[in-house]
Amino acid sequence: MGSSQLIKRGAPQTTSGILRVAITLLMVASCGLASPKIRRSAKPPSGQSAEDAALTKARGQVLTASPLAMFYYSDDSLGMASLQAHADAITVIAPQCFGLDRMGVLRGQLPAGLLDATRRAGLPLMPLVTNPGFDRSTAHALLHNAQAQQRAITSLIETAARDQYVGWQLDFEGIDPEDKLAYTRFVARVAARLHHDHHLLSVAVVPRFSDAFPDNSAPGFHTGEWGAAFDFRGLGQVADFLVLMAYDQHTSLTAPGPVAGYDWVNAALDYASGRVPASKLLLGVPFYGREWVETSQGMTGHSLAYKDLKDYLGDPSSDRYWDVLFRTARFQLHNGDTQRTAWFDDARSLREKLKLVQNYHLRGYAAWRLGMEDPEFWQGSTDP
Repeated sequence: MGSSQLIKRGAPQTTSGILRVAITLLMVASCGLASPKIRRSAKPPSGQSAEDAALTKARGQVLTASPLAMFYYSDDSLGMASLQAHADAITVIAPQCFGLDRMGVLRGQLPAGLLDATRRAGLPLMPLVTNPGFDRSTAHALLHNAQAQQRAITSLIETAARDQYVGWQLDFEGIDPEDKLAYTRFVARVAARLHHDHHLLSVAVVPRFSDAFPDNSAPGFHTGEWGAAFDFRGLGQVADFLVLMAYDQHTSLTAPGPVAGYDWVNAALDYASGRVPASKLLLGVPFYGREWVETSQGMTGHSLAYKDLKDYLGDPSSDRYWDVLFRTARFQLHNGDTQRTAWFDDARSLREKLKLVQNYHLRGYAAWRLGMEDPEFWQGSTDP
């Protein structure tokens, strides 16, 4: 599942704060649009408890941020370092750390130190909750058991209240396409209860390119089984935000190619923006890349962080190429009969995707994930 956001009032202009202004101006200059408005969140009414006041403030930060920048987080030292260094360029932190089993039991906990770090930085938390392992049978069982759903919703409410989460993001994947209606109904139930208790709900969705499934007769990109269970219109009506996970166009199981080619992302946005209000839509962008290693024995692939590009960046014999169609950087290295190919969304390619946030007038973006990114992203550099 970024660069410019709501600028915090009364805070010193740190390096990241100056950066946010610089990148905002850069995006405006690139797109010819007006600068985002900076709005204060409303003061909490008198008589609120400390917990209610904290929730009101967090909601205000998220709902008034323009653009809204969500950053996904996992438990590692690089992610924490990035959070601490760039907190004032972030709207909300979304750690992937909770799961619902088939009986609606919520399991998981925040990574060590994250709650304290976000509180010190004044950042709202919106954890992800998944069907663990993106297991289809787990999702199916939950979606067809009303008591399990009620148990899940109660746990989400109680946990959010206990730890002062601004809300939750549902990241259910691998859902059977036949369960599309059941999933939309579940999301509506979760949203109604969260909203009743003044919490927010976002939903992660896999790109679609057609209302039909299968849609192999249509030209261009096709809606796959992984995305077929998402009713964009229905989900957009009940959730506060939808995050379009516009990445993993190519995977370890495919031939080498961009994680999120520009043409593929643009097509995914064409579909989504025609079914979800732009004010509710966030573009998911990848902070990572993928490498394929080909030998006489075959090909293997794996994801990689920017730090893992050191072999390519440090070897004068490596081939670095900017693909004009995909607007993504490609790297290659040859060593005997071994060929290594990497595609990575560096600062330049991420800037191209941020232009789409402006072009489609989206609410914001969500970056997967902190600690994996090109450091130049934070500096606003777009040089290859």
